Amino acid sequence: MSLLPRAYREGGLLTWRYLLPLVWLNLIWLALSWTLVLAGPATLASYALIATTMREDREPDLRLFPSLLRHNLLPGLLWCLTVAVFAFLMYSNLVFWRRLLGNFGDALVSLLALYLSWLFVALQPYLLEALSVQRLSYRRAWQAALLGLVRTPVSAHLYVLIPLLVVLLAFFFRTFGLVILVSIALTFAAVQVRPITEQPEPAEPEPAELAESESSDSAGQLPRP
Repeated sequence: MSLLPRAYREGGLLTWRYLLPLVWLNLIWLALSWTLVLAGPATLASYALIATTMREDREPDLRLFPSLLRHNLLPGLLWCLTVAVFAFLMYSNLVFWRRLLGNFGDALVSLLALYLSWLFVALQPYLLEALSVQRLSYRRAWQAALLGLVRTPVSAHLYVLIPLLVVLLAFFFRTFGLVILVSIALTFAAVQVRPITEQPEPAEPEPAELAESESSDSAGQLPRP
């Protein structure tokens, strides 16, 4: 297990700890995303809930979701529009240049489009963090995302394997994809940006403190007649 990247280990740990809340969160995301307009805000709100509760080792409160959705309405719309524009540009340029160039140019353009798409996905955890948790402006959020990618280039590129696996699982097991896969991808994205903050367990009282507490309790009791 130690050979796996940290984000893989901690993402799996959070998924195991909070499986039921992640299922409910995924169903909420799915219901809102049917409108298409709310797909972006629902994604940012889901990420913010995971990052501010589960990643901090706290039980998530789904009652916070409406307020998170409201705060991420505009950033979520801009984020969703950016994803749509990027996908359109990649597809249109790939079709255009593949028709214009020969076989060598075709292969070169395809490789370039593949890497740009991989890079775009690798940026998303840092962009979601900057938009939904740090609540930066859209321009500053992109700057923060690029800086995060530069700081951890290897793990950021390895993270892309998680969304790819999610897409494959959703293709072969559609019910499974509808139930939990989006929230799992967001969970791995959250720990890609920052590790889990383990909350300290309450310290057990020392034997001397226990004896003192028992003696004070017995001294405070009134004698029976």
